[in-house]
Amino acid sequence: MKWVLSILFFGMLASASALSLEETETAVSALHAKLAKIDNNEQGDSICDQMRNLIIESFNEPTVFDYPFDKWQFCKIVSKDHRIRLINWNLPYIDGTHKYFCFVLVWNEKQKSFTWTELFDQQREIEKIENKYLTSEKWFGSLYYEIIPMDKKGRGDTYTLLGWDGKDKLTTRKVIDAITILGNKLRFGAGIYLTDDGTRKRMILEYSDEVSASVKYHPKKEAIVIDHLSPKNPLMTGIYADYGPDGSYDLLLLKKGKWEFIENVDISDFVNGNDKPFRDPRVRRK
Repeated sequence: MKWVLSILFFGMLASASALSLEETETAVSALHAKLAKIDNNEQGDSICDQMRNLIIESFNEPTVFDYPFDKWQFCKIVSKDHRIRLINWNLPYIDGTHKYFCFVLVWNEKQKSFTWTELFDQQREIEKIENKYLTSEKWFGSLYYEIIPMDKKGRGDTYTLLGWDGKDKLTTRKVIDAITILGNKLRFGAGIYLTDDGTRKRMILEYSDEVSASVKYHPKKEAIVIDHLSPKNPLMTGIYADYGPDGSYDLLLLKKGKWEFIENVDISDFVNGNDKPFRDPRVRRK
């Protein structure tokens, strides 16, 4: 009995002792690699809970904001102005849907410290989602690959996010969202996307799971180039499992802190040097 109690005691001490950032990096990397081999959703949930706990524990280390975590094969991007860091990964479920996890670290330059917020993937309904404000507790989960400061001087509180959502076995989505720092809270969505149909708080592009579509930021042009999506068959309009790139492009051009949506742009001319995009007057290719 004494032997059993000793094992329990030393086990508790070991679990209570904080891991170094290097040890955390290795442990989380090993857990993440297991997600590719799961047999059921419960396994994946358990692995992600372990990852979450290790990452949260690492936030006690003051230098974690700048630690590279090179071994992690998932998002750990930092904004160009060093204000926001995202730690973000996805859990593929057996039915083809995904669950997303994300921590947002916000740096305070005056205090030389950071605060962190965990996002909870609770908003999957697409209805009217492009015009809704969301919170960290009710977040439209995505796997982010770009974060764009909206203020050239680096003092702004709103950032544009580009993300990927592997919706299900039929369609994939690209998400163009916004995150705003409001004191100790975060808000998702901002009225900065100007389209012919009015101002939107975010943009969702949905297309067939069998194809890929590009949404890419060009910093020198302060523009986001978007593959235009259309159905293969005009009779399938609104059925996004039939949608894919049609060879034409659209553009979001940054002007005075907002993104102006421009359809049917000659991207080759714009990217190669022209300051102003040429809007092709011809009918889109089908």
